Formats: sequence, structure tokens, C-alpha cells
Amino acid sequence: MPHMILEYSENVEFDTQAFFTELHQSLVETGAINLKGLKSRAIKLTDYLIADGNPEYKMVHLTMVIREGRSEEIKKEISERAMALLEKTFGHYRENGHISLSTDMSELIKGIDLTNHNIPKL
Repeated sequence: MPHMILEYSENVEFDTQAFFTELHQSLVETGAINLKGLKSRAIKLTDYLIADGNPEYKMVHLTMVIREGRSEEIKKEISERAMALLEKTFGHYRENGHISLSTDMSELIKGIDLTNHNIPKL
């Protein structure tokens, strides 16, 4: 059920499939995330304002939505792994400019969040 929603300003360039492949692998390595349930998408933002509006500023934000029930330690590890990948993928923008990288996580409530799919066990 985990949903990964990556929003980024239109002045950021990267390979979305490579990013999500690495993100999925990293999250599965925690032992708390099932690969077959992961769903990720990227949204390029064309309407945004960063700080004072300097058009050179860039932003990337990853929203993670997971089912409730995971320990605080696991949630922290998931967040740290996600930020490490953001820094690896987009850190080069710090060398020649300014970028804001951020994550947040929310939890879906068991019994209220519903999933219906036929993706085979991976």
C-alpha cells in the first residue's frame, strides 16, 4: 500500500524510473515494506513559488503514505533512506545553485484504506 509521491519544480531534471527503482529497493531493504504494494509517481510542478520567487531556486518533496502499525524506528529509517536518496540524486544542484529537499510521512488507517489488485507476489 505504500504510496510515494514525488513533487519537483520544473527546473529539476532527473530520471524518474531510475529514482523510483532505487527508492523501492531501498525501502524493501528495511524489511517493513513489501515491493508488490509500492506505488510511486512523480509530479512536475509548473505553478509554484519558492522563498522570494527566484526562478533559479529548485525544490523536490517526497510524500510517503504508509499503513499504520510500523514502529517509530522503522518510520525514521524509511525517512532517512528517502532523504539519503534525495541528497544523492539532487545534491549536485547545491554545488551550482539552491535546492530545497524535503520529505513527510503519513499513515493510512487499517480497515479504512482499501486495496484491490492482482499483482503477483514478488
